[in-house]
Amino acid sequence: MRKKYLITAAVFLAIAVAFGVGISVSPGTFLIQDVPVGKKFDISEKVGYVIRIGRNSGAGVYVLTPRRPSEDGTKATGFYDFPDPSWFHLQRDTLSLAADSTSYTKMWLELPDDPSLYNRHFLLGVDVSPTLESTKGMIAVGAYLLYRFETEPKEGVVPELPAGEMAFVPSVVEFDSLGRRANVSRTLKLFRGGEVKTRVKLYRLDPESEVAKYTILLTPGYRRAPEGIVLFPDQITIDPKEGGKLFVQVAYDKPPKHKHLEEIIIAESQFGEKAFLRVHINLK
Repeated sequence: MRKKYLITAAVFLAIAVAFGVGISVSPGTFLIQDVPVGKKFDISEKVGYVIRIGRNSGAGVYVLTPRRPSEDGTKATGFYDFPDPSWFHLQRDTLSLAADSTSYTKMWLELPDDPSLYNRHFLLGVDVSPTLESTKGMIAVGAYLLYRFETEPKEGVVPELPAGEMAFVPSVVEFDSLGRRANVSRTLKLFRGGEVKTRVKLYRLDPESEVAKYTILLTPGYRRAPEGIVLFPDQITIDPKEGGKLFVQVAYDKPPKHKHLEEIIIAESQFGEKAFLRVHINLK
């Protein structure tokens, strides 16, 4: 059972401490799942998001620049740099604001038709900076937006990954139409870019962790699966060409309280890189 989902989090607010000059920018961060590969995905049309900037005094001109977050020292657990910021498009990359006004721009993605882009978790930064001309006599105030994208899952692909990046194939495992009892399993693979065999440990994402609360969020409509009903190995080895094979098993003797459950499995390599897998359990 796959649907288009949107997960949102915090709105970013930037305020200058001098001259009472401040801007607000939204959305400051979001997570969009099931981003299609090989065709245009209109974020503003599909999920209603636009980048909106407000200013509480004075006029200003702001330039919006998509960036790879790692170049600015920013990371998010389980997500890797958006491969090419030019795939993220803005209707306008320069916004002019009068005093006490707002301005906005629509946005969309165009990922190329590349099998390696399925099953991926990307992080994109958008720098919002005022032009020098619009900040004369004032402190320059900007913002930095962080957008997370999970591309659509697909079985059977062998991704070509940058060195040090990992990806599950598929990135979402579905167990559908389960009954009052269950004991079913699926096999999948974990890949890592690079030329060396890599040891990887696997563990359940702690639902009380900061990562679970703010970064790798639950899919809307799902509850977190009770601990112990989703089984998987605690470690595997990834071959640089073949990947690493693993199983995921769902087993229970009594039906869970909720019909739609999600488990999130973290893979952490011996070098510290992390990836995550979503396991969906859907009861009849």
